[in-house]
Amino acid sequence: MNFVFLLSVILKAIGAVFEILIQILITKDLGVSGYGDYSAWINVADLIFWVFFSGIIKCNTFYLAGENTQIKTFKFRYYSRYVVPVILILAVFALFSGRSSILYLVIAITVLELIVYDQSSTLIARKRMKKSLIGEYVLGRSVLILGVLFLKAVNRMDIHALLSLYLLQYLLVVAFFLSGKSNRQTKREEISHTVSLKKWGAYQWADLMHSLISQMPVVVQYIFSGAFEAGVVSIVLLVKKLIGFISGPTAKIFLPEFSRLYRTGDKAQMGSYYAGIMRMQMLFIGPLSVVLLAFPGVVLKILAEELLEYTGLFMLCSVIFLLTAMLGPCGGILQMTGNEKADNRCREFSILVMIAVMILLRHDKLFVLYGLCAQTAVEAVGKYGFICRWLKMSPVKLLECFLWWLVPVVVIATTNILRLGSSPMWMIVFAGGVFLFEGLSELKGIRSAF
Repeated sequence: MNFVFLLSVILKAIGAVFEILIQILITKDLGVSGYGDYSAWINVADLIFWVFFSGIIKCNTFYLAGENTQIKTFKFRYYSRYVVPVILILAVFALFSGRSSILYLVIAITVLELIVYDQSSTLIARKRMKKSLIGEYVLGRSVLILGVLFLKAVNRMDIHALLSLYLLQYLLVVAFFLSGKSNRQTKREEISHTVSLKKWGAYQWADLMHSLISQMPVVVQYIFSGAFEAGVVSIVLLVKKLIGFISGPTAKIFLPEFSRLYRTGDKAQMGSYYAGIMRMQMLFIGPLSVVLLAFPGVVLKILAEELLEYTGLFMLCSVIFLLTAMLGPCGGILQMTGNEKADNRCREFSILVMIAVMILLRHDKLFVLYGLCAQTAVEAVGKYGFICRWLKMSPVKLLECFLWWLVPVVVIATTNILRLGSSPMWMIVFAGGVFLFEGLSELKGIRSAF
């Protein structure tokens, strides 16, 4: 399982680099405002998906975790009785809007996003992780990079071309998922009758809450402040996504295992798995903390020099995103262990805190980022605390967490004292050194000696 996890992190890291390259290429050509315009419409498509359709992902993860099971009948009814009517309503709305051509592209992106994630989560539940991760994180973004380079070469980069390219990458990913050997000859038990609409509703509600903190902020910033501020928020959220690329693979790979352990009632093993996830994530969070906190100027120059004036806010966001990422995929674990209500309550309360902070700081043109920082911290701490109470144990002791952060903090402090924070070379050397030390420590069991 650790090999699969490491492979997933590597593939997702490649996807993360590709996504940053896409942002840089678009920003260099269209500026922060142009990237904000593009990001806002992509977030509208994602918002529709997470509000209406994403519950099917966790249904696949939960119900297909057993050997040779399927929910074919449920999916047929789901698409015919729910997905199609919702899409038709959105299409009618787009017809009477002022920007129907863009909205039709957005709706098409949403439909293909649903199909991609449906296929991807099914493959993972059936232990075909490699194909899922390659398609979702590498293939699609490779297409985007090549497409953006082509548009740049022919001088045709605009919002319609970029959205069409985004649609094309999903088409190719779907084709990749449907290609190759088929397992249709395998006899699978039809368990659609066991699918709980209440559980699906809980999953969908949780994802709706998720959309309010992942996609809605960019859209809100775009509406109230404009394309430039939306671009700034989108680029800072790219950093959050980059950090999330660490916890993302752990959620995808380990959550089916948590579902199986939950059915057997083995809380001790769940605690052990959770501690392993946190240790593995820290291997990557440590070097990332050095990059983001010791060399923020280097990072911002790479992303967009216009962001240098927001260095302080960038570092504040990075600290909160890094610390909360260390706590692991708390929400996914709660949802796979029958604690969906607790997951929803924590997120709902954190969203209320976010809204309150945004209202208090509404006169700041980047008020959305302060709200997101507050929300991220409140939600992560609340969920982790609940998991500790539910497991009746703390997966990782406080002393161990302190030791995890000791080397990164020393490196960050040393960089600031020696004033090396503007050097890309030292960024690579220090981040690589921390990664090497953390990896060797894990392999040799240095931490367990404490």
